Amino acid sequence: MPESVRGALRDVAGKLVAPARAAAGRRRTRGASRRDDGWVDVIVPVHDVGSMIDETIRSVLAQDRWRFTLIVLDDASADDTAERVERWVRRDSRVRLERVAYRDPNATRNHGIAHAAGEYLTFLDGDDVLRPGALRDLVASVEATGSDFAVGSYDRLEGARRRTPPAFWIDEAHARERRAIRLEQFPDILVNAVQWTKLYRREFWESAELSFPEGGHFQDQLVSAKAYARARAFDVLQRKTVDWRIRSDGSSMTQQGVRASQVRDRFGTAIGALAVLAAESDAVVHRSRTTQYLSNDTAVAASEVRNMDEDAFGELRTGLGRLSALADSEIWAEVPAESKVLYEFVLRGDRARAVEYLDRGGLSSLRHEIAERDGIAYLVLPFWGDAEAAVPLDRFRASPRELRARSI
Repeated sequence: MPESVRGALRDVAGKLVAPARAAAGRRRTRGASRRDDGWVDVIVPVHDVGSMIDETIRSVLAQDRWRFTLIVLDDASADDTAERVERWVRRDSRVRLERVAYRDPNATRNHGIAHAAGEYLTFLDGDDVLRPGALRDLVASVEATGSDFAVGSYDRLEGARRRTPPAFWIDEAHARERRAIRLEQFPDILVNAVQWTKLYRREFWESAELSFPEGGHFQDQLVSAKAYARARAFDVLQRKTVDWRIRSDGSSMTQQGVRASQVRDRFGTAIGALAVLAAESDAVVHRSRTTQYLSNDTAVAASEVRNMDEDAFGELRTGLGRLSALADSEIWAEVPAESKVLYEFVLRGDRARAVEYLDRGGLSSLRHEIAERDGIAYLVLPFWGDAEAAVPLDRFRASPRELRARSI
């Protein structure tokens, strides 16, 4: 049975039995002594998510693995988030509320980790949803293999119910199960850098000296790079374990990437993660992650150029320049042409042409024809053959990914 079908069945069954599972978990907890062995600490930093926190907590309490502690850390919320969590605390002893005032989700996560005592450690954001059976399957995987951590896939949640696939590179990284592997065997998994898809052995977290760098917005990148590089082995699950909410109001921290400080932080963490991989893994892994950044994350950032002010655009240009300096011709050949042409204008500081390129559908490569020269395929994207724009021909060279998309 395809994983998509199994996932749909899990969701339907999970919703039907969620109240019964939550009630059973409460009863079992009352009769059990809290021990390290087998217990999972779920760390949830929250700030002004009163309209969503009930759904998040409900999704955790409905798990069919009942041995967990849900540690919710309210970081100076101005709405009714803490009051809503308090109601859950009174109802279920597995829920704990800690009030902090860091005004920083990374510092808040570190506070929660310091108060964790279970054998396993996992994370969730206060507006996201844990899929039915997620804890069971993540724990079962590491218990079966002895791996240091397990990583699941995820979906995007828009509105109350509608799920849409994440970026296709996430689905490709989780196309099949991979058990007890090392990073050098599968560097493609580095595209899954978020923390709320992973369950760690707390012993590994501590021995690997992992923590969240404080004061930034994309620190998952650094933590994941260290975890992947330092693990003796990890498991890649095919199934989706979390629904990542896309807020319609754009208030999510990672949906505000057009501010200069956040653009700077996006590239700073990318360069930092690459430095970790250069020091703690091998050249193949480092090259693979560089290619991923230029093909995926940087393309997402550059696509927002029309919404950037001059300071943010300057940070985009600077960050892209630093990242581009790490790439040679072989890496550039793997980067989609639709992004390479856009990068050309960004690196020149030609914001007007960058915006025009977007307006003319430059990032919709399937809309454009292929031209072949000397046995090499090029995409006839906007500004192709434009002598005034003078974009080098190699920027139009089609990547293997773009060619595969046309053969499907």
